[in-house]
Amino acid sequence: MSKNWIRHFELMLLDNEGKGINFTDFKVTFNIEWYNTSFPRAAIFKIYNLSQNTINRITGTEFSKLRLIAGYDGSTSPDGQNEDANFGEIFSGDIRYTITGRDNPTDTFILIQAIDGHEAFISATINQTVAAGYTVADINNLLMRNLAPFGITQGIMPEMPSTVFPRGKTMYGMTRDYLDNVAKQCKATWQFVNGKVDMVPNDKYVHEAIVLNSNTGLIGMPQQTIGGGVNARSLINPNIRLNGLIQLNQESVYRATLSSRDVQMSGGRLEDQNDNGNVTVNGLVNPPASIATDGVYIVRGISYTGDTRGNPWYMDMMCEARGAKDLVTNASRERGL
Repeated sequence: MSKNWIRHFELMLLDNEGKGINFTDFKVTFNIEWYNTSFPRAAIFKIYNLSQNTINRITGTEFSKLRLIAGYDGSTSPDGQNEDANFGEIFSGDIRYTITGRDNPTDTFILIQAIDGHEAFISATINQTVAAGYTVADINNLLMRNLAPFGITQGIMPEMPSTVFPRGKTMYGMTRDYLDNVAKQCKATWQFVNGKVDMVPNDKYVHEAIVLNSNTGLIGMPQQTIGGGVNARSLINPNIRLNGLIQLNQESVYRATLSSRDVQMSGGRLEDQNDNGNVTVNGLVNPPASIATDGVYIVRGISYTGDTRGNPWYMDMMCEARGAKDLVTNASRERGL
């Protein structure tokens, strides 16, 4: 039996004190884009058929933040306890803008765009001098203190280099640019995630492999692409995070079809080869994404789509095999693959 039973949905609009209103019982659609870059996550929500008073409150200045919790409640046991519950925070961010509209003569909506850590990303600056003898960890601590007024706290962090710098340094500019530098020295990527700075090393993962199959939420067959990794769709699962691992059945991955031009340009017979535990096709200018022989992939991009009154309730994932050295398209590279 599938563990994904009865959708769970909570959408809260909050003021600066954490007080607000909940739209759990309304028709809401949403789309959230989460990619492996330092640019913040962006989300679009449409809430339908609200009263004019509520619309006025949302379009005014009362609410500044938005929070989404989604997943599944699971089945209910005889003693009233929820079994196999799987829901959690999917997104939280700063409300950037709101507009109203109408889908048809009877259904109105308000559209809200929210961006994770938006105010900190565009407004946080630093102007400070550090004395000789500082370390990368010292710089990171200064940056975190600089972000505190925006409500940003420390999240996942890598091991910092032990290098002691013999000369002082003047820091002047956008805080995000200095976070880029810290991440570079740590061989990591960083991003604001639910009000925290997550900085994940390129060779580390935020969680162990979560098995995806038809019983745990996998929808259809994973698709091998050319230049865009291996793409998979599943029901919304808050435990699957960016830079985490998922495990697929290797034989379930639908292989990409090579064009006649690709085959003609290969200049020889095409064969699968095992490269560091991944199946690749040799002899191609633009080979398909590597297939992991153990079925384990790194999630490098997630797009959530939901409709509380419709069918959509899934997440599309752009993944890569561990240790793969695939060529990627510019569009995929911009998304952090």
